[in-house]
Amino acid sequence: MSLLLRLVLVLWLSCLIASPLSGQPLSGQRVIVLPNDLDQVSLQGSLASFRDSSEKRSILDVIKPVVTSAFQPVTTGVPNFGVITGVKAAKPVWLRFALQNASDQSQNWLAEIDFWCFDELQFFLVNDRHQVLSASPVVGWKTPVAERPINHRHYWFPIKLAAHQHATAYLRMVKHRGTQIVPIELIRASAYESTLQKSYLFWGGVLFTLAFVAVMSFIFFLITLDRIYSKYIFCLLGLVGFFFINDGFMNQFAFQTQFWLPRQNVYFLFPLILFYSQLLFIRTFLPLKNTPSHRWHTVGTVVLWCGVCCLIALIIERFVPYSALMELILVRLFSIFYWFPMPVIVAYIVVSIVRKYHVQEGWLYFVAVAPFYTLNLGQVFANFGLLPTYEPLANFAYYAPTALFEVLVLTVGLAYRYKTNRDQTERLLSERTRQQERAYESEVQTLALKNSLLVEKERIARDLHDNVGAHLAFVVTNLTHISNQAEKQPQLNGRQWSDQLRTIVSYTREAVKLLRETIWAIHQENFTVEEFSERLNQYINRYVQETDGLHVDVQVTSDQAQRLTSTQVLNLFRIVQEALNNVIKHAQATQSTVRLQVRPGGHISLRIHDNGKGFAWVNGAISEQHYGLRNMQTRAEELGGAFRVFAENGTTVEVEI
Repeated sequence: MSLLLRLVLVLWLSCLIASPLSGQPLSGQRVIVLPNDLDQVSLQGSLASFRDSSEKRSILDVIKPVVTSAFQPVTTGVPNFGVITGVKAAKPVWLRFALQNASDQSQNWLAEIDFWCFDELQFFLVNDRHQVLSASPVVGWKTPVAERPINHRHYWFPIKLAAHQHATAYLRMVKHRGTQIVPIELIRASAYESTLQKSYLFWGGVLFTLAFVAVMSFIFFLITLDRIYSKYIFCLLGLVGFFFINDGFMNQFAFQTQFWLPRQNVYFLFPLILFYSQLLFIRTFLPLKNTPSHRWHTVGTVVLWCGVCCLIALIIERFVPYSALMELILVRLFSIFYWFPMPVIVAYIVVSIVRKYHVQEGWLYFVAVAPFYTLNLGQVFANFGLLPTYEPLANFAYYAPTALFEVLVLTVGLAYRYKTNRDQTERLLSERTRQQERAYESEVQTLALKNSLLVEKERIARDLHDNVGAHLAFVVTNLTHISNQAEKQPQLNGRQWSDQLRTIVSYTREAVKLLRETIWAIHQENFTVEEFSERLNQYINRYVQETDGLHVDVQVTSDQAQRLTSTQVLNLFRIVQEALNNVIKHAQATQSTVRLQVRPGGHISLRIHDNGKGFAWVNGAISEQHYGLRNMQTRAEELGGAFRVFAENGTTVEVEI
C-alpha cells in the first residue's frame, strides 16, 4: 500500500512540475519582470525552445502539458538552431519566455526579431490560465512591410500586460534555407520611435560612409586608371549590399527586387559577392603572380571560377526549378564554395608576410580585415554548434564598425600605396632624366672628343705641312734641280754635286727630326712637366747649342709631377722651337733664356728672351710677313692663352695660358 502511495505521489509531483498552476509562472523557467525604468530588456537566459518535428502543432497544442515539458532552455546568448538546407528539412521551432508585470499599471512592450529572412513568424501571448490573449498574423520575408504588425523592416510584435499580470509569449519560426538565428529582445512601446530613429541614423551613417568612399574611389580610379581602385569599389559595393540585404533594407525599401532571384537567393548573393570581391582585391593588393608562390595565384583563379559557378547556380534556379536531390547537392556545394575565399585570402596574407613579398601591405590587410572576418567565422562556428552564439555574432550592428574599420585601414593603405607608387614613379622619372642627362653629356663629350680629334688632326696636319712638308718639298725640289742640271751639264765636277747633296741630306735629317718630335708629342695623352723639361733640354743640346756663339738657358719652375696634355706639350714645344729658330736666323744674339712656369690650376707661363738686335714693328702689330710669329700666336690662342712679343733690348716672346 505504501508503494502505491509513493507512486501516486511521484506522478502528482511530475504533473505539478510539468503544468503551470493558476497564478504561477512556468516551472523551471526564469520569469522576466518588466521594469518601469528601462526601455530595453534582454531575453538571454530566459528562453526555451521546442522543435516541432510533426510540423502540425498549433498554439493550443504547444501549451498543453505534454508539449510544454518538451521545451529545452536556450543556453546560447542568441537562439541558434543551425543551418537548414531545404524545404523538406525545415521544421517549425517554438520559442517561449515568461513575463510578469509587477507594477500597478499596464505596460506596452514590443518583441523585436532583429532579422528579416524568416519564411514564417507568428507571435502568441498566453495567460497563466492557458488562454490565448493575442495572436499575430503569420508574417515572413514575403509579407510586405505595410502588412506586418509594425511597419518596419524587422518583425515587431506588440505585448500588452495588465497590472500584476503573468503571461507566456510563444514565437513560432520557420526558415527553409540558411541560418536559423532568432535574435529577439524586448523594447518598450513608447521607446519605439527613438529606437527607430537611432537605428536609421546609425545605418544611414554606415551606408553613406561606404557609398561616399566608393564614389571617391571611383573618382580616383578615373584619375589614375589604376585597376586596384575598381576592385576596391567592388569590395565597397559588396559591403553596402551585405548590410542593405542582411539588415532588411531591401526587404523594406526594394521589396519587389528581392524576387528577381527565386526564394531567398538574394540573401546569399551579396555575401557571396562580398567575399569574392575581397579575394579579387587582395590578388591585386598582394600580387603573387610573378613570384615563386605563383601557384596561390592559380588557386585564387580557380576559387573565383567557383564563385562564378555559385552565381550561375543562384540565377539558373529562377528559370529551372531544382529537384530535391539537385537542390541538396547544390546547397552543400554552395556552402563549401561560399567560404572558399576566406582561407585563400588568409593564405595570401601569410605567404606575403612569410616570404617577404609584401610584408607591410600584408600586415596592413590582416589588421584591416581581422575584426570583420572574426565575426563572420564566429557566426559560421556558431551555426554548426562549435561556438556559442554570442550577441555580436548575431547582431549586424557589430559588423558595421568592423566593416568601417576595414574600409578606413584599406583606404589609408591604398593612399600609402599610391604615395609609394608615386614616389617610385618620380624616382624612376628622375633616374630616367639623369640617364638622359648622362647620355646627353656623354654624347656632348663624344662630340667634343671628335671635335678635339679633328682639331688635333688639323694641327698635326698643319705641323707636318709647315715643318716636315716644307723640308721634304725642299728636298724634292733640289733633287729635281740636280737631276735637271745633270742632264744639261754632265761636265759638272763631283764636288759641286756633293755640296748640293749634303744640303739635301741636312734638310732631310731636319724633316726626320721634326717628324720624331711630332710623334713624341702626340704619342701619349699627357706628360709631366719634368718629362717636357727633359725633352726640351735634349732638343736644345742637340740642335741649338751647336749653333756658334749662342748659349740657351732653360729654366722650369713647377711641381715636377704637374701634368700637361699632349696638345699643350706640342704647341709649347713648337713655340719654343720657332722662337729659337728666329733667334738663330735673325737676332744675331749670344744669349737666350727659355723660362717655363706651371702653376696649380693649369696656369702656364712661357717666356723666351734673347739679347739680339730685335726687329721693327709695322703699325704696332704682327704683319703677315712675320709668318713664324703669326704661327706662334695661333698656337697660343689654340691653347686658350695670350701671345705677346716685345722688341726692346732684344726680343721677348711671352705666352700666358
